[in-house]
Amino acid sequence: MIGLDQADIRKTGSSAMGGQIESSQALAAIVLWNSGHFDTKDIADVLRLKEDQIVRTLHAARSVAKGRADR
Repeated sequence: MIGLDQADIRKTGSSAMGGQIESSQALAAIVLWNSGHFDTKDIADVLRLKEDQIVRTLHAARSVAKGRADR
């Protein structure tokens, strides 16, 4: 594991994370994920998004489906 003193400073903080995505992209991500044929990296590549955007979208969708409004 890399120590914090050796981490790539350009990849720290929110600048390494993707921002919000369009509602149509979120829906496509959920449909592709629920198909069971794609992982989050595949979906991110197809939709030209960052993987963290897909992971956060799927997490939010699960929360909504369970009746929670986690944000």
